[in-house]
Amino acid sequence: MKNKRFYLVLVSFLAIVLITGCGNNSQKSSKAEPSKTETTKKVTKPKKVTTPWDNQKDQKLESFINGWAPKMNQSYTRYDGKNPLKTSVGDQYPDDFNRISINGNKYSIGWSPKGNGNYEYNVVAIYNHDGTEPPAPNRITYLFTFHNGKPVVLVSESRDGDPRFFETQNNEIKNSFAQIADGKNSDQSANTTQSNSTTDNSGIETRDLKEIGVMVRQLLMPGDDLAKETLLGISYYNGKYFIGTGTSVSTVGYVVNGDTVLCYKKDASTGKPTFQQEYVESSISLKELESRFYSTPAQKQLVQSVANRMPDIESE
Repeated sequence: MKNKRFYLVLVSFLAIVLITGCGNNSQKSSKAEPSKTETTKKVTKPKKVTTPWDNQKDQKLESFINGWAPKMNQSYTRYDGKNPLKTSVGDQYPDDFNRISINGNKYSIGWSPKGNGNYEYNVVAIYNHDGTEPPAPNRITYLFTFHNGKPVVLVSESRDGDPRFFETQNNEIKNSFAQIADGKNSDQSANTTQSNSTTDNSGIETRDLKEIGVMVRQLLMPGDDLAKETLLGISYYNGKYFIGTGTSVSTVGYVVNGDTVLCYKKDASTGKPTFQQEYVESSISLKELESRFYSTPAQKQLVQSVANRMPDIESE
């Protein structure tokens, strides 16, 4: 009987010890286990690199040129980014970039399809027109560039020596390039230009450079009697035509851009000697020029007779 009680006490004691041990282990386990905390990793998004020019803008420019060129009675070849663009006067672009001057000075200039190169003038597009009217050969080459981050259109009509480029005076092509570079759509304006070109051209009777020069002379020097100007001649220099009798005071300049004529005359208001005076630019539509100096039989006869007796246009 005593042994039985002893075993009962022993079993109870062991049970208590086991329960206590398990409890302590449970507490130790819970204390040893660290609390779980959530960590958030920061994801750094790559910065988007923007460039002045891209394929979409390039396509818009091509669309504009295709609509604008017919108005100018011209057709243009586009540099494809691979094969050199050859002109009728022998220049090749972009190979001959190192030979050109810009506004009379030398600058670093190079092909930069995105417009963000390290040149002073980063060229994003090149278009060339080879002319067929005398004096031949002749060309008009446009370079669409970014200079100090701003869109600038350069043009050259030089025929001899190193290529000479200047900022274009054609506001239509200059403004359209700026709009496209700014992300605006210029296709509609180009299409409108193309659709209106037929109407504009239908009223124009002559595109003879001599006859246009005679009319410009009448416009800028209305006091001269052209019937008595037997020494008149026309020369071509630095992208402009000049008509005069061989002296600076008698000479005026002009450029024909499609249906617009840009006219240049010395600024006598400065009081400087004529050879030091700068040329001042003005413009008139070819239709308006004809309406004033080429609309009657007598006017046409005068312009044609003066143009016919002038020698061939002298090139630089």
